[in-house]
Amino acid sequence: MSTALSRAEQNALSVSYDVLGTHVELDLQFVKRYLVRGRADLTTDQELVFFMNTCKMQGLNPLVSGEVYLIKYSKEDPAQMVVGKDAFLRRAYLDPNYLCKQDGITVQRGNQIVQKEGCCLYPGESLVGGWCRVTYLRAGKERTSFREVSLAEYNKGRALWKTSPSTMINKVAVSQCIRDAFPKDYEGVYSEEEMVASGAIHAVDADYTEIPTENVVAEDDPIITNDQRQELFRTAKKYLGDAANGVIKEIIGRFGFTSTNGLKTSDFLKIMAELEEIVNNSTSPDGDGELPQEDDPEEQ
Repeated sequence: MSTALSRAEQNALSVSYDVLGTHVELDLQFVKRYLVRGRADLTTDQELVFFMNTCKMQGLNPLVSGEVYLIKYSKEDPAQMVVGKDAFLRRAYLDPNYLCKQDGITVQRGNQIVQKEGCCLYPGESLVGGWCRVTYLRAGKERTSFREVSLAEYNKGRALWKTSPSTMINKVAVSQCIRDAFPKDYEGVYSEEEMVASGAIHAVDADYTEIPTENVVAEDDPIITNDQRQELFRTAKKYLGDAANGVIKEIIGRFGFTSTNGLKTSDFLKIMAELEEIVNNSTSPDGDGELPQEDDPEEQ
């Protein structure tokens, strides 16, 4: 029995998995050194193991800046796992039942309360809250989830809540609405803004080490596999439809490439991040997920 327990414990001390064509490997020392904000020296092995295995089970990539990280402020308070808004959006966009999203802020104009898209607060407007509406399929029928949240309930007047309240309250609304639409995919996963409001973590700027992504991917930065290359085009085609090839051509052009053939892993990660940003800003995903007929800009 002791041998079996020892083997299980050993297996939990490191994880290896793939997310969107990117291979992720984590162990205790790496997480403690690069992925903890606040007091990394106070984290326990139990907290680190829980973080690594939750990332694996939830398909989260902590090597992408802002997607997911661990916060530890004091020895008395437990470490908290925080997921960024972009991770919520990416997982929603990849769900075949996701259709579209609308979101913005709620403002007061004189005696009127207005739900407006975007996060820009105009002169003469007072910020009241944030809202989000997600349209999705369930049991073959189109359904809508809606959430509106109050600024007064969440704003503690600290850190980004003090300087960017419109953006922050919008993030809360989006995170809550997506979780409501896809509860099984987001069980136990909360955004930083929600956790600050609940008092689970503090809204202060913590010192942390930036992840050296150039060295994390692989020591020799290998050329991407054909599966990774096709994943790029599948993602673009699924959400951008007929515009997919043109968008990819534009993105790789920014990085000085004319083709996806021979891309290094580090460049692939940057291109995928650019594509995800474009997809995140698209409100009407389109396409059937099939590869385009001409799946490389240089062949057009």
